[in-house]
Amino acid sequence: MRTTRAAVLTAGVWFLLISACIAPHATASPPPWLQDHLNGRLTLSGVYYGVSFADYSAKAPDYETMRLAKDRALDELCYQLSVSLRSEFENRLQKRGHYEEEQIASSLLVTSRKVLSGVTEKDRYTDSRSRRHWVLLTIARSQADRQMEQQKFINEVTDRLEHRQDEIRDGVKRIALVLDRQMAVYNEQMEHYGRLLNAIDQKVGAADDRSRQEYEQIRDVILRLETRQQAVDEQMRQQSNRQQEQITQLVEQNRQLQEILVQLADKVRQDYFLALTSDDLKNSGQNPDFSVSIRPEKGQGAIYRHGEKIRFQVKASRDCYIKVIYLSSTDAESGGQKKMNTLLFPNPHDRDNHIEAGRARIVGRYDELEVQAPYGRDVITVMASVNQFTDVKQLTKTGGGFYTEVTTDTQGAIQMRTRGISVVATAGASSGTKDPNPAALASDTCLIVSRP
Repeated sequence: MRTTRAAVLTAGVWFLLISACIAPHATASPPPWLQDHLNGRLTLSGVYYGVSFADYSAKAPDYETMRLAKDRALDELCYQLSVSLRSEFENRLQKRGHYEEEQIASSLLVTSRKVLSGVTEKDRYTDSRSRRHWVLLTIARSQADRQMEQQKFINEVTDRLEHRQDEIRDGVKRIALVLDRQMAVYNEQMEHYGRLLNAIDQKVGAADDRSRQEYEQIRDVILRLETRQQAVDEQMRQQSNRQQEQITQLVEQNRQLQEILVQLADKVRQDYFLALTSDDLKNSGQNPDFSVSIRPEKGQGAIYRHGEKIRFQVKASRDCYIKVIYLSSTDAESGGQKKMNTLLFPNPHDRDNHIEAGRARIVGRYDELEVQAPYGRDVITVMASVNQFTDVKQLTKTGGGFYTEVTTDTQGAIQMRTRGISVVATAGASSGTKDPNPAALASDTCLIVSRP
């Protein structure tokens, strides 16, 4: 016999349950500076900065890994500084002879590494999922500029150009390695966006023309990125072995790829479906042996009409516990950024959120989900954990209804769905950051379109 439920209207779906209360915030994600760096859009005012990484194979980064990451970050900082100062030094050196841009940049980088003081470690972050340790170094721009305006620094740069060609060659190699590492990060981002494109194609297959067209822009940008990279690869293959030409090519291709990556990052960041799907791919990449899927019974991106019941099928590759969250717009004036996040499952009337490997679980099996106005495109996401969520009991103590919470951006939605997952301390993190155990979680996202 079914318990009586009160009705609550949320954008696009009629929940025959009531909502209540606020849950505690937990879990962590990569710091904003690292997210911006990976997306090619990091800007820090008043400082020169360098960001780099070192990979490790053990459970945590050792001293050598952290030292290498910091050393690479110093190279990045000094390279950015050399780019900023190169044109000024070119004018100063015109009377002394002709030097290539790369030689001047090399001398500036090497000299900066040797004499610059005041560089500090601003932050560090260990990504336990990908086993990569990141470091952010900074120096106040005014402090660095004062040192580089001193005659001692200028003399060192000049002397190195005129008499220390071995150090110039070493500096050029360092610049090439900096650019190679930048390109490696960009390549990883491009591979991720390629997988995102495939996921979009699969998840909007049953959607109407308008919904598919809304994702054509992201498709066009990704395809343009892939085309650009193919052209760059071909140019590099045809390039001679002269390091100077290779560096010039790397600088230009990095600049162009960064511009496209910034466009992609902005589009993904502003769209809940894209942002959650992108995060799903990161989770699956870290733990390919653990997967979960969610799909509307009518198919991916399906259209539902007023009054129609909605059900979702969830499957996982391992025995696990799941949360299913429904994201719907709260108002038209927010530009789609403000979302009502409703915990569909578990809930006070269906508390057992454990599912067995390979067996489908139906969310909405009591016909409690029904399409009502307002209509539009809504996002549904599932998070799976091999351990029970630590907050599940509190979230289902809602006086007989669904737990709901408003998020104002996509990052808030990503953080909400990972709450209550067992976390592990992040080794080497200066701020005591914690991450979900990478072997313990999986996620998936789908969308539906509601119509009158």
